[in-house]
Amino acid sequence: MELEKTHAYFNFNDITFIMSCFLLLIIIYAFFTLLQGILRWFKSQQKRPPGPVGLPFLGYLPFLGKEPHKTFWNMKEKYGDIISVYLGPKYTIVLNEYKVAKEILSHPGSLDRAPDLFKHLDVAGFVVENGARWVEQRRFTMSTAKGLGLGKDYWGILIMEELRSLIEKLRELKGKPFDISEDLLSSLNTNILSLLIGRRLGKDEVDKLILSAEFAEAAITKMGPSNPASLVPGLRKAFEIFRIAGYDKARETFLRFSSFIKEEIKRHKTSQTFRDIPDFINSYLEKLSDLSETNEKHHAFSETMLEGNLTLLFLGASDTVYSSLGWLLRIMCKYKDIQEKVHVELMEILDKDGRAKYEERDKIPYTFAVLMEGQRYASNVPLGTTRRANQDIPVNGYIIPKGSEITTNLWGLHHDPVYWDEPEEFRPERFLTNGGTKLIKHPLSYAPFSLGRRNCPGETIAWMEILYYFSEILKRFEISTAPGVEPEFEVINGLVTRLAPQQMCFKERNI
Repeated sequence: MELEKTHAYFNFNDITFIMSCFLLLIIIYAFFTLLQGILRWFKSQQKRPPGPVGLPFLGYLPFLGKEPHKTFWNMKEKYGDIISVYLGPKYTIVLNEYKVAKEILSHPGSLDRAPDLFKHLDVAGFVVENGARWVEQRRFTMSTAKGLGLGKDYWGILIMEELRSLIEKLRELKGKPFDISEDLLSSLNTNILSLLIGRRLGKDEVDKLILSAEFAEAAITKMGPSNPASLVPGLRKAFEIFRIAGYDKARETFLRFSSFIKEEIKRHKTSQTFRDIPDFINSYLEKLSDLSETNEKHHAFSETMLEGNLTLLFLGASDTVYSSLGWLLRIMCKYKDIQEKVHVELMEILDKDGRAKYEERDKIPYTFAVLMEGQRYASNVPLGTTRRANQDIPVNGYIIPKGSEITTNLWGLHHDPVYWDEPEEFRPERFLTNGGTKLIKHPLSYAPFSLGRRNCPGETIAWMEILYYFSEILKRFEISTAPGVEPEFEVINGLVTRLAPQQMCFKERNI
């Protein structure tokens, strides 16, 4: 009996001892796991690109100034070609050098678009989609655009028809000082809308052209990779509610433009007149109809996606071209000798009735070199639209961690003295070789439409519009600012930088 009690007593102590040891092992394991995690975190921090320390929640936003691209460029000397910085709560990588930018933007891990940049527009669309949905919608959009004539001579004919109206307006002014901004934007918007919605807006629809211009301006100036409203959660909504900085009016404009696009889609669905028009809306609706007759459900085609694609295609084709032409015309007022060289070349090669064609740009190398230098000099999209890393990306001994947002300092790439001699100077000759007779089409550190697979899908269309408008105006008019007034280059910042309006004189040439 005594032996049994002793045996029970020892069993109880054994269990207590074992439990204590087990608990101690768990504590030790948890401690070393935590320590290992902390060490991994510190190691990952050491591998992350260097950058400045900002403020809690706001990050480095308060210190960027009015020209963030130049602020980032000035950090290059201290932090190098790849900078990490918190913009609001978002951990952001800024690419400050061409080779680094090309490597990272061509990496599969950088193919995703950052989710919040276009969020304020409340639209879907291939520009904001990622993964398989992006591939599907972009592929359809690009193939449809080519089928409709974008990037081909048919698209050029449409541009020229609208351009003639603008040329006639400039003739009527007889060289008097005039702010071309509104008429130029209206002309460009009419072009892109006619191809997207299948009709030219009538004279009784001026309000829709005004709405389109207001939409483009509000969308571009109220967003950007360094815009606090695009980065700080809830800030844009607060600005809208409390009517700060025009964000409430911008929101109203977005809603009205959305209604306009929905109305055009409905017109195509309900009106027999519009069902047979070869335009983007009908092509998309036909695809939707074909899919509805099959059992295929794994796709992203919908009317909501159609609305988003139309909105973002318009936005991409409108403001960037408008800004580019605004810069070019102002630059021609400053550099009269360059303007004259362009005019002489156009007249020698095209004569008064010939038309410059993008596919034949080699015939007018100096003129097209001026356009290329305009994109470099102005860099009217100074910071590239933001990507998001969908995996860790190794580069130059650093790790860009998954979830990071990535933006490219395109202005920095275009003003890097390693690649560009005296980058602050406007010199078209830097894009020419063989004694000025041949274009250098793919120079290093040149990326006006970004780099990699996710670059701007409208590059060809943009070049065509810029070339047609620029060549026709320069061929027919001598451009200058008002007598006694110097050209001004006051910048209105946003995702796309515009020049503040200034009157110019368009004196018709005898050709």
